[in-house]
Amino acid sequence: MPHLVIEQPGIPPMTVQITASVTSFGRAEENTIVLLADEISRFHAKIRLQGGQTILDDLKSMNGTYVNRQRVTERVLADKDEVWFGSKCRASFHDDPEEVKKQAKTESTLTLSVDRIREEMDNVTASMTMIAPSRSAQAAQIADVETGKMQRAFRRLNALYKATQLIASDFDVQKRVTHVLDLAMEVTHADRGFLMMKEEGSEELLVKVAREMGHELSSSSPSMGVAQLAALNGEPLLMADSGSDARFSGRESIIAQKITSAMCVPLKVENRILGAIYVDSQKSGMQFTEEDLELLQTLANQSAMAIENVHLYEKMLEAERKRANFSRFLSPAVVEHLMSEDQDVTLGGEKRPVTIMFCDIRGFTPLSEGLTPERLVEFLNEHFTAMTEIVFQHGGTLDKFIGDEVMALFGAPFTSQNDGVQAVRAGLAMQAKNRVLNEGRKERGFPPFEIGIGINTGEVFTGYIGSPERLDYSVIGDHVNIAARLCSVAGPGQVIIGQQTYEAIEDIIDVRSAGTPTLKGKSKLVKAYEVLGFKASEPPTTPGPS
Repeated sequence: MPHLVIEQPGIPPMTVQITASVTSFGRAEENTIVLLADEISRFHAKIRLQGGQTILDDLKSMNGTYVNRQRVTERVLADKDEVWFGSKCRASFHDDPEEVKKQAKTESTLTLSVDRIREEMDNVTASMTMIAPSRSAQAAQIADVETGKMQRAFRRLNALYKATQLIASDFDVQKRVTHVLDLAMEVTHADRGFLMMKEEGSEELLVKVAREMGHELSSSSPSMGVAQLAALNGEPLLMADSGSDARFSGRESIIAQKITSAMCVPLKVENRILGAIYVDSQKSGMQFTEEDLELLQTLANQSAMAIENVHLYEKMLEAERKRANFSRFLSPAVVEHLMSEDQDVTLGGEKRPVTIMFCDIRGFTPLSEGLTPERLVEFLNEHFTAMTEIVFQHGGTLDKFIGDEVMALFGAPFTSQNDGVQAVRAGLAMQAKNRVLNEGRKERGFPPFEIGIGINTGEVFTGYIGSPERLDYSVIGDHVNIAARLCSVAGPGQVIIGQQTYEAIEDIIDVRSAGTPTLKGKSKLVKAYEVLGFKASEPPTTPGPS
């Protein structure tokens, strides 16, 4: 049976069985499952059971729904998918029948530990019930033993409960590792300790937080040696008595620091080692036991999950920032390609052939004078939205809006085999869309208007241009200027292309000469052509990166 294990800030994890045909999630009480994280929408998402599949739908939520760090609107869920509602509510999806049967064994370290504690406490309770009527010395001795077991069980349960609260705490790595060390020292009654972690992408271990260690954090100290050993081989280490343990007896540092007992356990998530936790005691007669070591290891396992959740959260935020940046100027299809392949647009710049388009409203200045500011904004937003959608539909990149003008690129940042074709196709679609919009404008009392479009192809400089504080992806070069000039000479309803664009696709388009207009700032004449349409043998639409 499919189910979700949901984690929310400040709330213990909960398991939700997906049995109904539709299960809804959100802040509103009308939802099947009410989520309390502050950034959850009232009706955030839903899960449908359809045709043997479990389908997740985002309900146009403000902060999005994500599966395996990718924002989705609809997704068929697979076993062990990671789902995020916004950035603070995480859920893991399970749909493996065998996995469900073994859930009590595999759900988490916490589940295992709590089950063992409950079993131990049940046994203790049974034993106490049996010996209660007796008043013999033997019974009293047994009672002391059983009471000790109960105290240890409660101690362990309390430690694990506090560890689960770490998962719901703030998503700051430094704060979280600090909480982990403080908790480890609290439950083991240690005097000193430190936590070290591996640096991202390397095996180097760095101390992230320490308590009362003084100068004992040098690489040559016995304490550091113990922690490094545990972090490298993934095995816990116990020095029950510094005086009798051959590995540590006689060490000057151990004697100088008056360390009586120490232990260290790795921080592990599955088979990956994140770091290690080291604690020691300076109390006379204090000796950590195997039970203390097991408690610290259990706590470390749960804490490692809490730390790993922060890393996943940070990666998700970084991916979302990357997606938001790309979405400003790239089509959704290209953005998905970049995100799925974990690619990045080349920083800096390069020269490459690009087809540049300019689309300009004819007679905009007198047109705008008859509109209030509010209606002018509505007017432009409708126009820009429609034109941008067409650019994206044809695999283009939105460069910028310049007043009432749209500038778009075809062939940057990715080149396809028919960038010129797609640019011309987009230009014709824009003219057709504007005619449709004009009918609606008339009905709503807006003045209709015409647009002129200029397209040119050539080698230009492409890349991120601007300052460190503000970078925009754009193109620079003479062919950009030619495209702008061709747009300025295009009449209402016309798509005018330059010589290089024409030569690249002349076999599949119908044109008529637009002469050799004199372009401002150009000493040489430029041949121009008005596009009338495509021939019957035009190629299929294949926009997108190649």
